[in-house]
Amino acid sequence: MNLRLVLVAGAVVLSAMLLGAGVYESVAVAPNFQGAPASLEHARGFYHATNPGMFFRVLSPAVQIFLLLALVCNWKPAGTRWRLAGALALALLTDVITFRFHYPRNTILFSTPLTNPPANFDRVAAEWATGNYVRIAVVLTVVVLVMVSTIRLARQTASAEHRLP
Repeated sequence: MNLRLVLVAGAVVLSAMLLGAGVYESVAVAPNFQGAPASLEHARGFYHATNPGMFFRVLSPAVQIFLLLALVCNWKPAGTRWRLAGALALALLTDVITFRFHYPRNTILFSTPLTNPPANFDRVAAEWATGNYVRIAVVLTVVVLVMVSTIRLARQTASAEHRLP
């Protein structure tokens, strides 16, 4: 088994999971934040035991670790190196977006007293949803870069294994 290829393939799987979870949030979760305060009362009640952040706090670092290990193990092939470095930089950018943009809005949506004007909550929910589309686009780019790297490595590995001595 080729460790270089396994690490990149693992990064593909994990980053695709991150992409799928982000799309799910946009399609199934974010629309439910509109219509405050009733919608947020329900959301706050629903997330009493855990919340999507618990999933992303594990998955996002796992993606970054796999990308870093894949980058280190695949440093020699220049084309693969720059794709993986770009994917890692974008994965880190995703966390910057999350911490700088989404967390403050999560605080407003899930911690601020519901006595504030409903229009304020709906505006914040719409901002959160729009920002999530940006985050999804960044993660999609990560997935594409890592998939291209995986294909390139698979081709290199296959041709190296099938060479005649």
